[in-house]
Amino acid sequence: MVAYGYEKLGKPKPEGKPDQFIGKIYTVTSCLVEINRLKRELERARTVSADEEIAKINRDLDEWMSVAAELKQKFPALFEELLERIGEEENPEDSVNKLNRAYEEGDEAAKKLIREVSELCLDGFRETLGRIGVSYDSWDWESDFVWSNQVASVLNKLKKSPYLFVEGGVLEFDAEKVIRELGLRQRLGLRENYEVPPLTLVRADGTTLYTTRDIAYTLWKFEKAEKLINVIGMEQNLAQLQLKIALHALGCDRQADNLVHFAYNLVSLPGYKMSSRRGHFIAFDEVMDEAVKRAFEEVSKRSPQLPEKEKQHIADFVGIGAVRYALIEVDTSKPVVFTWDRVLNFEKNSAPYIQYTHARACSIMRKANRKPEKPAFGLLKEKLEHEIVLALASFPDTFIEAAEYLKPNLIAEYANALSDKFNTFYNAFPVIKAEPKELSDARLALTDSVHIVLRNALDLIGIVAPEKM
Repeated sequence: MVAYGYEKLGKPKPEGKPDQFIGKIYTVTSCLVEINRLKRELERARTVSADEEIAKINRDLDEWMSVAAELKQKFPALFEELLERIGEEENPEDSVNKLNRAYEEGDEAAKKLIREVSELCLDGFRETLGRIGVSYDSWDWESDFVWSNQVASVLNKLKKSPYLFVEGGVLEFDAEKVIRELGLRQRLGLRENYEVPPLTLVRADGTTLYTTRDIAYTLWKFEKAEKLINVIGMEQNLAQLQLKIALHALGCDRQADNLVHFAYNLVSLPGYKMSSRRGHFIAFDEVMDEAVKRAFEEVSKRSPQLPEKEKQHIADFVGIGAVRYALIEVDTSKPVVFTWDRVLNFEKNSAPYIQYTHARACSIMRKANRKPEKPAFGLLKEKLEHEIVLALASFPDTFIEAAEYLKPNLIAEYANALSDKFNTFYNAFPVIKAEPKELSDARLALTDSVHIVLRNALDLIGIVAPEKM
């Protein structure tokens, strides 16, 4: 769809960030193509006097015309140009489908066009991910598995099984039959009354679907690893389950058992409703920009004496860290409700709070200007001191649990809880001036241990552990 619109515009050079520019083209193109489709459907329905169908199409058309009016206001020049170019075609949907088929069949012009659009998007993605400290070892092209006949090989093997059927020209995979005949219900952890719907493998026009290609991709990945963890949104739960069932149907039981879907829920911003077709979205870059801006304001309030350059440096790692922590701290099964008051709270349960605690521990060690020479740990008799020691000792177990159960939020929760204990301790008891000196040394050793563990915890979740703030 987006490649079709991009070509209609004459393959323009992106204005601004490339992925966001391509996103605008997609939003407008898909809207105009859908309006064209509905108008053709309306003409067809009128020829057979299908009143109920006509009413439904009119409702859908009204909604899409409303979307079009909104997009025209947001992107006037882009909208008008695409409207003119797409309007030259009687059936743009057919052109989109032809382009899709040509690409899957390996047509050189289609390959060049779609790869060009994809690379523009990837350039934008890499730029955004780089800001937040995320990188990938490699990027794999799904289409390569089609052109190399790996997808065809998978389909041929499945066709030899008793689990495929054709309905309306569409090739379907009977996932429920596989579960029943191979006795997979308990193995897959499925309820007795849950019926897995069929998976469409090949459309009527001969093109394959995402999950079909993913079967071949998954088998390729298993040639390089014993265990696979697919980090994909919760809305893909069914597709990932069907993928696993398809592996069982192919006799790849080991691979199916070692395929893990690391699902995550959606992020919501109170008071803002997102809609891709209306072009309603908040780009991740905008969130990071706003986080850094707000962090700068907070740093300026707390440390007005700092040079502007240093304030900006602190604001960068505080703002980015705040966003990362907000996404990590919530269990992946729960939705993330993103509010600035919580994300940039320097007083509790946030990355800035933990970073500030780490910087405080570092500051104490700098002010002491000495290493604890003769710490008498037996003098640490306060209940809070014992709690900190126990918390420090539990860090390895927390790390192991987080890794084994794929729960990075446990590291975030741990760092926050340790920060709470240390800040309460710091406000209640002297460290450098504690008497006797052996007690001061013991508390310095405790402070240094907190600094080391917080640094390691923050590093595990990709957040800077500053020595000054």
